[in-house]
Amino acid sequence: MKQTDQTLLEQLRITEFEIEQRKQLFELEPRDEMLLRAAGHLVESHLEELVTRFYELQTSTPEIALLIGDADTLQRLRNAQRRYVIDLFSGVYDLEYVNNRLRIGLVHKRIGVEPKLYLAAVQSLKTLLSAQICELIPDIEVRGHTLLALDKLVMFDVALVFETYIRSLVAEIETSRNKSEQYARSLEEKW
Repeated sequence: MKQTDQTLLEQLRITEFEIEQRKQLFELEPRDEMLLRAAGHLVESHLEELVTRFYELQTSTPEIALLIGDADTLQRLRNAQRRYVIDLFSGVYDLEYVNNRLRIGLVHKRIGVEPKLYLAAVQSLKTLLSAQICELIPDIEVRGHTLLALDKLVMFDVALVFETYIRSLVAEIETSRNKSEQYARSLEEKW
């Protein structure tokens, strides 16, 4: 990980207390965690087809296909996506989970994924997961509550990722400002 990314992660450091506050803001409750964990076993049994379909959709968008580039990168992304989905349905949304989401934001920002592309990908994934949950959970009430829990968690994740985008942009502006100030001082010293 780049030094600037590590510095940003340190600035973004979120405490367990902050995580609990955020869960309350998004109304992510223990019942939601339990429902997602239960659905995880079902989703994992169809994980390969989900990831395959997700990347078929992603690579059909020229901008995204260009960002992905080669087959090796696509394979790394597929592996990362598998881990991401497994984490979504782990039922454990703690400090490690949050830090992984913050790193995802930094990586997406660093490689130049525009927010519109990130959000479109999140929507595609959520749509695929929702369809899968509808197929795999026969009980209408459990299915509805599980879909709502997934919505809450996805919004929780998106908020974390966008915080890293914003903080990263602010850090870039501060770095540019500092360089400009240093350059101006060096010019003043020469005169």
